[in-house]
Amino acid sequence: MKNFFKNKNILVTGHTGFKGAWLSMILLSMGAKVSGISLKPQNKRGNLYKIFKLKSSMKSYYVDLRNVNKLNNTIKKVNPDMIFHLAAQPYVLRSYKNPIETISSNIMGLANLLEACRGLNKIKAILNVTTDKCYENLEQNIPFKESDRLGGKDIYSASKACSEIISKSYFQSFFQDLDINLSTARAGNIIGGGDFGEDRIVPDLIESVEKSKFLNVRSPNSVRPWQHVFDVLNGYMILMKRSFNRRSSFESFNFSPKSRQVVKVKNVVDLLSSQLNFKKIKYKKIKTKKESIILRLNPNNAKQILKWECKYNINECIKKTASWYSAYLRKEDMILYSKKEINDFFNLT
Repeated sequence: MKNFFKNKNILVTGHTGFKGAWLSMILLSMGAKVSGISLKPQNKRGNLYKIFKLKSSMKSYYVDLRNVNKLNNTIKKVNPDMIFHLAAQPYVLRSYKNPIETISSNIMGLANLLEACRGLNKIKAILNVTTDKCYENLEQNIPFKESDRLGGKDIYSASKACSEIISKSYFQSFFQDLDINLSTARAGNIIGGGDFGEDRIVPDLIESVEKSKFLNVRSPNSVRPWQHVFDVLNGYMILMKRSFNRRSSFESFNFSPKSRQVVKVKNVVDLLSSQLNFKKIKYKKIKTKKESIILRLNPNNAKQILKWECKYNINECIKKTASWYSAYLRKEDMILYSKKEINDFFNLT
């Protein structure tokens, strides 16, 4: 893996976000030449891109993907070999408050990016990262396969289903003839150090620990496939390597842990709060906009074709997450701490 990405010219969209910052740091650790396109980081809780000081390690372009002219100029300037597309409006609850923003960011932003790629002369592969929520969910507790019907009861989920459809149609309409491979990746709930996003259980818990205030858990009985950010990014990178080396290829893969890691929100909060010795928690169903109660993915294709599976079980996942935030709250050097975690997971030493 390390040798494959070394010296590759890679563009990461959404590089100022949680997964994007980790992916950028990992690729840089492997010797890749990394550029990023994203909105300016605005999270008041914290921001991993700033914690890692990535501005000094990679070329960063603050571009809204809906700005066609600026995006086209930036894409041509970078002229990447491959693109990891992570930029999106990623919050279900925000999609209820700002549906047009979500639709324009997640659908038109992607379309603008793919259109800009038609004019490039080096690009070989694009990976569009979507979500487990892109499926039509009838709450039947049956793990979704890649061939299952796409859909979405909320605007965010629907926008990601549309993103999947647009990706495939762009490949069939244009990229197949240009020999540009395109794939999509669908993953479940991702946790790990450095997430400061809104309306997410781990960042909410960390903020409660930091400020010594009660944590209200809005949906304690919701079931999710929990996995560590390294496991998911490893899947993305394996898929990118496969896509880059193929000809005229479009594929979609689920990335999900073993069934025993598909547990309730309450179980994750209990484990994480125990690691952090935090007890100010209130479990009560808070009235909010509808979110799916049960989400499960079938990862058999990723396991059989990509030879991918989660390295960390649920307890290791929670322990790694708690340890990162504990170090962060102790004001340790988080660049050194995080690079060691990367080296250990990806065997870079």
